[in-house]
Amino acid sequence: MRQILLLMTIVIALFTSTGCGPRIYEAPNVAAAVAAHSIIAILPPTVNIQGRKKDDPEMIRQAAAADAVAFQREMYSWMLRRKQQGRIRGLEIMDPETTIVKLERAGWSPENRNMTPAEMAEALNVDAVITSVYNTTKPMSEGAAVALGVLFGVWGTTNQTTVNLTIHDGSAGMLWNYDWVASGTFSTSEMLVDQLMRNASRRMPYAVN
Repeated sequence: MRQILLLMTIVIALFTSTGCGPRIYEAPNVAAAVAAHSIIAILPPTVNIQGRKKDDPEMIRQAAAADAVAFQREMYSWMLRRKQQGRIRGLEIMDPETTIVKLERAGWSPENRNMTPAEMAEALNVDAVITSVYNTTKPMSEGAAVALGVLFGVWGTTNQTTVNLTIHDGSAGMLWNYDWVASGTFSTSEMLVDQLMRNASRRMPYAVN
């Protein structure tokens, strides 16, 4: 009886750990495709903040826009640091300011995301783009807190965030996708992105093993 209970406990633990882990997709041609990449861009993320019933929808929208700017910059800085450390191969990574200006010239805007990843890669003249979607229960960046006119403490320290990170080749389409669920005390956008990228980079096709 004890052996059966022990076996059931192990099986449940395995299912639990598997379910909590990230979900990763890699296209069959991912290695060959990324080997040909010399320049990539990190696109402005889509950010959805759940907020609270008493929060003004317009203020939530402004906070989400502020978070999107912060997340994009943090992701760019993180990849740049890892590149300098030799942990990401020698890619050129377009800076966020140039990325946004070129996209806006092509007709894109945060309110009107009417371009496909392939169209954005073409407009930016890059080999691939990294897209991301952040779903969070509270604002993360200082700018988002200012937009809402509140302090982070109003929401408490616990925050649940789901992030979807995707690499799109300009012509071959989606090469890699990473779904991550985080739950913990992320008080800043920097902390959240650092934890995300630390986990994602282990399987990211640009990583140097």
